[in-house]
Amino acid sequence: MTERQRDGSDGPTGLRPGELDLSDPELVVRHGGPPHAYLRRLRRESPVCWHEAPAEPSGVLPVRTGYWVVSKHADVVHVSRHPRLFSSALGSHLIGDMPPDDLAGMRTQLIGMDPPQHVKYRRLVQRGFTPRRVSRLEPRIAEHARRIVDAVARRGECEFVEALASELPLTLICELIGVPHEDRKKIFDWSNQLVGADDPDLQSGGEARHVLAQMWMYSNELAERKRAAPDDTLMSQYVHGEVDGEKISTVEINHFFVLLAVAGNETTRNATSHFVRLMSEHPDRLARLRADLEGLLPRAIEEALRFSPPVMYFRRTAVEDTEIRGTRIRAGDKLYLSYASANRDEDVFEDPDRFDIARDPNDHLSFGIGEHFCLGASLARMQLRCILRELLTRLPDLALEGPASLQRGTLIHGVKRMPVRFTPEPRSR
Repeated sequence: MTERQRDGSDGPTGLRPGELDLSDPELVVRHGGPPHAYLRRLRRESPVCWHEAPAEPSGVLPVRTGYWVVSKHADVVHVSRHPRLFSSALGSHLIGDMPPDDLAGMRTQLIGMDPPQHVKYRRLVQRGFTPRRVSRLEPRIAEHARRIVDAVARRGECEFVEALASELPLTLICELIGVPHEDRKKIFDWSNQLVGADDPDLQSGGEARHVLAQMWMYSNELAERKRAAPDDTLMSQYVHGEVDGEKISTVEINHFFVLLAVAGNETTRNATSHFVRLMSEHPDRLARLRADLEGLLPRAIEEALRFSPPVMYFRRTAVEDTEIRGTRIRAGDKLYLSYASANRDEDVFEDPDRFDIARDPNDHLSFGIGEHFCLGASLARMQLRCILRELLTRLPDLALEGPASLQRGTLIHGVKRMPVRFTPEPRSR
């Protein structure tokens, strides 16, 4: 199997544009990742392509059964930068339609808001994620990374996702929100069940509604503690914050908590896992990286984010009739913004199916773009640098012991399990 075939980026698809349902949760498992050969064909033959699929009316605007797949980098940027024309609130960020009550709840999260509401709520917490604030966290992040590697360094093998990839983002987001250290496992399990709602391996018998109810109850208790004893955590900022002179409601606080708890650890965890997977699959790139770790690591991280984005798509909904590349889009139509495709657009990236750890520039869209650009991008990059530097320095021959097990689902390109082996670190260290 060639390098390109292993990443789903070469070989015949046998499918014409519009024939593959990207909302099928089995798709990633079947293809070993996003279906890059099909996405390449979309970019070439039908960059704004209608895909028929079952759907229920949202109750907001009339919705046709199906969705437009937007596969070109420039078009994903265009849609993302025009939120008044392409809404995050009309139908949420997910391709499937929601019952009205669930959709109303989604609109209380930053990810489901449009201007001007989005800017007001984002402003409450964005100062906690500025590059300057994140840079002050570096010593703490580096110390956490050392502790995490300490826990496995003498074992010679481990399950990478839970033992190494998940620990740092989980610890950091819990500290930032204000979740006590002893409750981290709850956040880990809850976020796994929500993001892995389509994967039986990640469920423990409870539906997403039950998991949300547990998280809301926990959020209520945490909010009460922050009301009684304010501090500098994000939860405290939200509890004591105001928008247009009014306090944030309990429902809004609960949805804020869920969004941060899930998004704050799932995406960075998967980015860490994909980086190690890609390096294990490309030993020549790993050798090159080890020879110039400080010089190449930032670029290598950006390339892993481009090559295997943790979030495969977000949805927008057309507010009014419009056009993209001469294709008529009707009010109420759903648009599937394919980050996996935009990140391999031949018009932007030279030899896009090559994993090039020295790629520069690298204008990938894995953190989004526009007003919904990832709030925690600086924090994620800092965490990736700290944990990967620690791993590459102390466990330089770390490699996959077996194939990575991918998560069943449509939104997250997730790694469930990934056994690794390495030379145990000597006790003298």
